[in-house]
Amino acid sequence: MSIHSEAVRKFVGKPAKDIYGRYIGYVIGVSFDAMGNLNSVGIDRGHDSFEEYPRSQILLDNETLVLIPTWKIETANYEKENGVTQRRFQALDDLVKDKEIPDYVYDELCKRYKDSMSRLDETHQKLSEKLTNMVQELETYTRTLERFLGNLKVQHKTGEISDETYSTVCEYLKSGIEKSLKEKKEVQDVLDTLNATKKPESSITPIETTETTAPTQPVESPPQEEKPEKESAPVVVHLQMPQS
Repeated sequence: MSIHSEAVRKFVGKPAKDIYGRYIGYVIGVSFDAMGNLNSVGIDRGHDSFEEYPRSQILLDNETLVLIPTWKIETANYEKENGVTQRRFQALDDLVKDKEIPDYVYDELCKRYKDSMSRLDETHQKLSEKLTNMVQELETYTRTLERFLGNLKVQHKTGEISDETYSTVCEYLKSGIEKSLKEKKEVQDVLDTLNATKKPESSITPIETTETTAPTQPVESPPQEEKPEKESAPVVVHLQMPQS
């Protein structure tokens, strides 16, 4: 769905949020194609940081411009392409089994899909590493907010800060913790699903015929000749005749 220029110009100079409700900067510019549809939005993120977001990451929510995280777009694109590749492999397998395509067509398509599979393997690895790092970063960020909130509660307990200040800051910190935990859970869920996803592969592979080996019969040792028992030396008996 395209977003026309008139629908987005009013957001220039206004703050933008992410899908978790966190402010991420101010809209400072927009770009359009020849038909007047939105191409991208430029966001000033503070500290001389500028980032351009493509149309695919932009949502309009009433009076707020909402940006979809990059990791969501990347994982959605991967899952879509991965699913298409798997279905194509399956279709190719079925066509070969039914002899509906010649061998050379199968070979060409199989090579093309295997190339796609190799690229998907690389994308899978990069996404897995990226999401793993994000989980760790969100965990660290959440702990930072929790520590700050703990210190705040101590200072409020000892009367070092007013109830009004405590209430305002406490609400902000709790909201930040809740949003970070929500994103962390979503990232972890996507990571678990990603790692459990079976990579596409063709079920048709040349079947190597293996020779059937007859069961090995036990080899009988040739009967050993019985050695003749060693003849014992003859016993000599000396007879002594009685003397008359």
